[in-house]
Amino acid sequence: MKLLSTRIKVIFICTFILSVFGCGSSTEVFNVDLPAHTLSYIGAPSMNDARTRFREIFCELLESKRESQSLNIDCEDYLWRLNDEPLTAEVRTPLPVHDTHLRILIVSGAFSDCFPEIGKPYKSGTEHLMRLGYRIDYVSISGRSGSDMNASVIAKTVANLDMETSERLLLIGYSKGTTDILHFLLNYPDLSHKVTAVLSVAGAVNGSIIADRYAEIYHKWFENLSLGDCGPGDRGVLESLTRKEQFRWLAMHPLPQHVQYYSVATFTRKENIQVVLRITYELLEPINPLNDGQLLIYDQLIPGSTLMAYVNADHWTVAVPVDEAFSDRDPDTVTRNKKVRTLLFEAMILFVVEQLQQIPGLGNAAPSQTK
Repeated sequence: MKLLSTRIKVIFICTFILSVFGCGSSTEVFNVDLPAHTLSYIGAPSMNDARTRFREIFCELLESKRESQSLNIDCEDYLWRLNDEPLTAEVRTPLPVHDTHLRILIVSGAFSDCFPEIGKPYKSGTEHLMRLGYRIDYVSISGRSGSDMNASVIAKTVANLDMETSERLLLIGYSKGTTDILHFLLNYPDLSHKVTAVLSVAGAVNGSIIADRYAEIYHKWFENLSLGDCGPGDRGVLESLTRKEQFRWLAMHPLPQHVQYYSVATFTRKENIQVVLRITYELLEPINPLNDGQLLIYDQLIPGSTLMAYVNADHWTVAVPVDEAFSDRDPDTVTRNKKVRTLLFEAMILFVVEQLQQIPGLGNAAPSQTK
């Protein structure tokens, strides 16, 4: 009954939005024969391109688990290869070794505490890595609050974290979780020095055009509505996600340079978008069909970060098990998505481990031999 209630609430909200705004008509063509590109403010630090190495790690990890996990997918189908990505070397570098000295905190997206059964990113992936010895926790943010309020929650969590001397702290932000993390780094500079790296997955870095359109509607109709298990918070969730607010904030607040930043972006074809997300996909499609149903391709990259991958998935499928709770997708697809999310999470962690070990002063801890 709880899952049915969740489904009804989500469908009701999205149907209302559709009735207010209708659907867009596409004027653009889905085309991946183009280079990676960013949208940022003048003077933003340049991106680093590590797509080739991440592809190697992901594909090799997939092959190593293909038989045991019954992973009947093609690596090239899951990671987009834009036309400026260098080809993978014929002689591949071995998989990195896990390093359980990497301490991980995960910050979920907007409304995540409203639907706890589907709101935690990479739950299966975290369980797998914790069995290998990693220490991983979720930050209990307020899903309907603005980024500054959630920054204070992250600050309290970091301040109270039991860190060992050899551990390095990685913050992972999914969707609005990335925005909340960036505000934490700026609002709490002393605590930010405890952070070694930030990984953004489908992060609302530049804000979202969807939020610009819906903020007033949310305040008028939904901010006091009971949504699942969450309270109203400070009611600032959509304002923090607007393009006009977040883009301006980024331009005025350069990010701390002592932190290593990594970005994973997502987009997919319309037919791969979950039914509920197609409403917002169609609103973004006339602007750019390379979107994930919530964010445009170029709004998901942290300025100055290392670009890891463009994942062929919608905004939910890449991180949270919405389609396991309710979906129009067939059971085989749902099962495959769960397995691939777990694989993607491990590949991202292995990539960050390897990157940090190559930075002087950050790779001194002895890595775990567990694979």
